[in-house]
Amino acid sequence: MRRKDVNMLEGSIVKGLLAMALPIMLANVIQSMYNIIDMRVLKQFDPGDGLAIGAVSACSNLTNLITSLVIGVSTGSNVIVARYIGRKDPESRDRAMHTALAFSIMAGIVLMVIGIIGAPHFLTWTNCDPDLLPQATLYFRMYFSGVAVLFLHNFLASFLRATGDSQRLMATSLTGGAVKVAATFLFVGGLRLGIMGVSFATLTSWFVYLVLDLRVLLPKDRAGVQVRLKDIRFHKKELKEILHVGIPAGLQQALYSIANVIIVSTVNTFGKEATAGLGIANQYDNILYQICTAVTVSVMPYVSQNIGAGNVKRAKQAMLRGFFITLTLGGGLGALSAIFSHGLASFMSGNPLVIAHAREKMVIISSTYFLCGTDRIIGQSLRAMGKPLAATISTMVWMCAFRFFWVYVVYPFLPQGNLTSLYLVWPIGWLLSICTLLCIFFPTIKKLDKKAAQNQVII
Repeated sequence: MRRKDVNMLEGSIVKGLLAMALPIMLANVIQSMYNIIDMRVLKQFDPGDGLAIGAVSACSNLTNLITSLVIGVSTGSNVIVARYIGRKDPESRDRAMHTALAFSIMAGIVLMVIGIIGAPHFLTWTNCDPDLLPQATLYFRMYFSGVAVLFLHNFLASFLRATGDSQRLMATSLTGGAVKVAATFLFVGGLRLGIMGVSFATLTSWFVYLVLDLRVLLPKDRAGVQVRLKDIRFHKKELKEILHVGIPAGLQQALYSIANVIIVSTVNTFGKEATAGLGIANQYDNILYQICTAVTVSVMPYVSQNIGAGNVKRAKQAMLRGFFITLTLGGGLGALSAIFSHGLASFMSGNPLVIAHAREKMVIISSTYFLCGTDRIIGQSLRAMGKPLAATISTMVWMCAFRFFWVYVVYPFLPQGNLTSLYLVWPIGWLLSICTLLCIFFPTIKKLDKKAAQNQVII
C-alpha cells in the first residue's frame, strides 16, 4: 500500500474518512469558489447587456443534470474497483477499470452529440427567458462539446477514490480550478468574450484535469492501480457489475436533476431576475453539496471494501461516522450561509430583485442541506452493500414524482407571489427519502450480519 492511500480495513475510521474527505472537500469547495469568481468576473465585465449571468444560470440545472449523471455512473466503477481491492483480486480490478474507461469514452461521445444538437430545445422546455436564449444556447453547446472529456476525467478520478488516494484528487482539482479562474480572467476580463469566454475557460480546465489524471495513472512503473491504454476494452462480467451499480446511481442523479429542472422551469416564469437569483443561490448551495458529497464518496468505498472483506461491523461504523461528519460540517456551514445570504448574493449582483430571489432560496435550502447529505450517505452505503436500486427507487419517488406532484398539484394552492412555498419541496423530500431508505437499510444490515456470522462459523 502506498503512503498516500488510506487503509480502509484497519485503524481509526474517523481519521480515515477525514483523510479522504477533507482533501476532496477542500478541492471541491475551492473549485466552487472558482465558479463564484467566474460569476463575479461576468458581473464586472459583462459587455453592457447584463444578460450573461442570467444565461449561465439558465443552463446551470441542465448542465448539472449531465454532471450528476456522469458522477452517478462513475460510482459503479468506484464501488466495483474498491470491492476487488478489498478482496485482493488485482486481475478483476484491472479488468473493471479498463471496462469502465471503454464505457466512459462511448457514453461521453453520445452525450456530446445529443447536447449540441438539442441545446435550444432543452432550454425552451425549461421556459428560458427569450432574452437569455441566444447566449444560453451558445454556452450550452460549448459545454457539451467537452462533455466526453468530463466523463473520462470522472471515471479516472473514481479509481483514485477507490484506493483512498484523495490527496492526488485534491491537487488535480485545485490545479484545474486555478487554470479555470486564470482562463476566465483572460477570456472574459481581457478579451471580453463574455459567455464564450466562460465556456472556453471551463473546457480548458477539463482538459487540464484529464492530463493530470493520466499523468498519475499512466506511468508504467506505478504500483497498484494503473491505466494501460492498450487494455481499454469491454469485459462482459465486469461491465455487468459496473452497470448494475452505476446505472441506478446515474439514473438516481439524473432523476434528481430532472426534478430540479421542473422546479427551475417554474422559477423561470417569474422573469430573468428570478433565473439569475436562482443561479446565484445555486453557486453557494453547491459548496454545501460538495461538502456532503466529499463525505459520501469517502464513506462508499469504506463500506464497499469492508463488505468485500467480510467486516460488516466496520462498514456500519463507517456509515455512522460519515453521518456525524455531515451533520457537523453541513449543518453548521449551512446555517451560516442562510444568515449571511444577503452579503453573499450581493457579491455576484447589484440588482436588489436578483439578490432577494437568491436569498429566498438560500434561507430555506442552505439551512437544511445536511438532510441531503444524510440521504446520500444512506443511499450510497446501501449501494456498497449490494442494494443499488434502493436509493434509485427512493429518488424516483421523493425527488422526482413527489416534486412533480408538489409543483403541479400542491404549489398552485399555496400562497403565490413568492417562491418560498415552492422551495420547501427540497427539505420535505429529503426527510421522506431518509425515512424510506432507513426502512431498507435495517433489514439489509441484519442479513449481512447473519451472513458474516455464518461465514465465521464455517471458518
